Amino acid sequence: MTTAIPTSANKDLGTGRFRKNRGNSARSIGGIVAAIVIWELLSLSGAVNKNALPSPPSTFAALIKNFGGLSKSLFGTLEAWVIGMLIATIAGVVIGTLVGRSPVADAASETVVRMMRPLPSLALIPIAILVAGLGLKMTVGLVSFAAFWPIFINTRAGVRQVDNRFLESGSALGLKGLELLFRVILPAAAPLVAGGIQIAISIALIVTISVELVGGTGGLGQFVLLAQQANALSEMFAGIIVGGFIGWLLNVLFMNIVDRVLPWRTQGEIN
Repeated sequence: MTTAIPTSANKDLGTGRFRKNRGNSARSIGGIVAAIVIWELLSLSGAVNKNALPSPPSTFAALIKNFGGLSKSLFGTLEAWVIGMLIATIAGVVIGTLVGRSPVADAASETVVRMMRPLPSLALIPIAILVAGLGLKMTVGLVSFAAFWPIFINTRAGVRQVDNRFLESGSALGLKGLELLFRVILPAAAPLVAGGIQIAISIALIVTISVELVGGTGGLGQFVLLAQQANALSEMFAGIIVGGFIGWLLNVLFMNIVDRVLPWRTQGEIN
């Protein structure tokens, strides 16, 4: 027998969440304003060399002036990021699930994971150039490598830690094999998987822009590199700001999706 939650309780819960979100938004905006004020004060005071730190107005003017070029560069960055994240997510979830459900595979892969996970993707650029050449393939390969590990590790931990009571309940209902996997194991592990993907989102964007910056393969990284080489500091900072904004936006969008798709992820949270 199920007990319905009173409508008034639902309204109170919704109001509480709305107030909490509104408070978080206000604090976020306040933090941005404070950062811009500090930036302007540093620029005006001379505490930082003006040749190294353009003022906020000149940076935002450069952003508007170079909007077309920045948009094109951003598209190139997002293309590599999206493809790399898709590959990493599919591989991380599939391999993480297989390894997490097999004690033998889990034990056998432990040493490999500990060796490969700390490797910085940028250190692999010479090998990537030899294998894929300069271009999108190289960037995608390095992004996939970097983003794979947090997704794989969290998925492996998630499916390995599924409560035995869930498995027993599923088996009692006649679920087995793939049906048990998709209806019990993966939903139970989904919060940890989502956490791994959230970490990978930021890592993948950092690696994408870094590879573009070092390898000159296009995108925001190359835009920033060319601006720095031309001593166009306002344009350089404009590219950096766009990269930071996109990183924030991708995380916000992903977490909003997760909150809708996995409502049980936050059921235990105290507001």
